[in-house]
Amino acid sequence: MKLYYALFLIPLWGLGQLSDKTDNIYKKLSMSDKVESSSVGGYAGEESSVYKLYIELGENATDKEVEYIAFNGNPVARTYASYLVFSRKLPFLNKLLTHHLKNNEEIEVIEGCIVSHTFVADELYKHIFWGKEQLKRVEENIKYRDSIKALKNPDPVLLASANQRNMKRTRWTEAEIDSVLVTMEKSVLDDPSSSKSLVEYIAEFNYYTDRKHPEYADRLAYFEQKYHSEMIKKYLDFCRQ
Repeated sequence: MKLYYALFLIPLWGLGQLSDKTDNIYKKLSMSDKVESSSVGGYAGEESSVYKLYIELGENATDKEVEYIAFNGNPVARTYASYLVFSRKLPFLNKLLTHHLKNNEEIEVIEGCIVSHTFVADELYKHIFWGKEQLKRVEENIKYRDSIKALKNPDPVLLASANQRNMKRTRWTEAEIDSVLVTMEKSVLDDPSSSKSLVEYIAEFNYYTDRKHPEYADRLAYFEQKYHSEMIKKYLDFCRQ
């Protein structure tokens, strides 16, 4: 009888973590079995209704609600909530990384017209990595806009084009993102059960951005032997140079 009441109360306790509005968005988001980018489909693409729900979630959910969904939602909701944890620079990001690595569920992702099968932890790692690249692009866009505005008679077309670029600064610095990435990479490589795809992402992203981590060599060697991966071997050789 006690077990029956405990099982009955679990979903009620979960609902109590969210306001009515956030819970409504969360339920709609949880109906999707895919994580989608802002535009999906063919060449031009069309606006993703799932991505719009993610934006709504970000506009309405409190930090506590984001935390609850990131740890307890279905794989799609957890992925989107994890993006918000990063963008808001919430203090439990490292804890969330560890949680995802232990509960690394598979998800389907649609980016434009490209469909891929990946995992929750993989998506968060990729999001953090590209967050660093996005930070660089924003700074470049701001410098470009300011250089156009500094001209004596700036071309209105060029100025309008410059103003259309993304210039929304994040709460992160490049050094802080690097620190988060290293923390996550070490956690992944310290776990012998880490997936081939996630280890390959670490190898690939660091290789193509010329980031050497010779301290990873022994752990990378283990995964190269385990998975016989050309990408892991390529990065391992790069680190040893």
